[in-house]
Amino acid sequence: MIKILHLSDIHIGSGFSHGKVNPETGINTRLEDFVNTLSICIDRAIAEPVDLVLFGGDAFPDATPPPYVHEAFASQFRRLADANIPAVLLVGNHDQHSQGSGGASLSIYRTLVVPGFIVGDTIKTNRITTRNGDIQVITLPWLNRSTLLTRPETEGLALAEVNELLIKRLQPVLEAEVRRLDRHIPTVLLAHLMADRANLGAEKFLAVGKGFSIPVSILIRPEFDYVALGHVHKHQNLNPSNDPPIIYPGSIERVDFSEEKEDKGYILLEVNSGKVNWEFCPLPARPFLTIEVDVSQKEDPLEAVLQAIAKQEIEEKVVRLIYKLRSEQLDLINTSAIDLALQNAHSYSIRPELISQLARPRLPELGVGNTLDPIEALTTYLNNREDLQDIKKDLLEAAESLLNTK
Repeated sequence: MIKILHLSDIHIGSGFSHGKVNPETGINTRLEDFVNTLSICIDRAIAEPVDLVLFGGDAFPDATPPPYVHEAFASQFRRLADANIPAVLLVGNHDQHSQGSGGASLSIYRTLVVPGFIVGDTIKTNRITTRNGDIQVITLPWLNRSTLLTRPETEGLALAEVNELLIKRLQPVLEAEVRRLDRHIPTVLLAHLMADRANLGAEKFLAVGKGFSIPVSILIRPEFDYVALGHVHKHQNLNPSNDPPIIYPGSIERVDFSEEKEDKGYILLEVNSGKVNWEFCPLPARPFLTIEVDVSQKEDPLEAVLQAIAKQEIEEKVVRLIYKLRSEQLDLINTSAIDLALQNAHSYSIRPELISQLARPRLPELGVGNTLDPIEALTTYLNNREDLQDIKKDLLEAAESLLNTK
């Protein structure tokens, strides 16, 4: 029996705007949150002990994290090497440069030749010897169109046509790896991808124009004992028959409010003579809470806002307060009183919305003979959407990518 811990989408270094500086350590509390949940995963791997750790990609928000963030990640995974537990670190879309080449944020582990660590930045079958036997892990990192196609091949094609062509190119490459497998030992496919059956959150927007959607049918093969996925932040099993289990463990910590209601955790599984038992293990991720209230018809709008806050347990949560009111009510709101009511939250943001401003954001005016630039229009829209600020940069990059495919 081979025991495996499967985690993904750590994104360590994300969401600093939702934290504050810890006066005792000088570190942003959100970085401490991410380190805490990651350390719980590593603690479990060592305590079991597991025979192998599979990381499904997206270690950081981008390919060039600050040194102190890189060190926070490395200090946890170094514990696996010290415990002689092998690990496969897959390259996700956030681990790559914007051009989609290489896995800059994870390549250091290959350069340093960390014992037992494999960096999965190519489609390749890795045979790994564990304390309880050998296992094969096929790595399938995040694939951009440039990985399998040249620019002339995609010239003039619609996005759906490019997607279809990419899948046709991927299938024989994956098939070649499958045919080389040793059928006498267990096999895991470790992939960072967008599956067509996945229940998507923010990653749906982050992937537009950067990758492509893969049919789950490609992943359902008798040669695979388990399919370990990364990229989608919501935990889910895409194959209820469990033959094989096709699992997104989800992210280990909430990145933004789009993940407010999602459970966070990792997967612990056992592979034994072709049979796989797996369980989702929840993590104590920092809770996010949205308080939304319409006080536009209240005689005392401030009191209505304070009552809405008082009804909620806000202690140590990341809180977002949204209240709707009329413009003539603005002078009745004492923001200091709201700040005081929210002081027990871990962090908070306050967003008043005027009823008259709830219509669509106004786009820039056009002069005679001018046309509306789509990027300018999208930027204007995003500037009016506080709930999308965390992914604003990714959305603009995706839009630029889509426009450049013409």
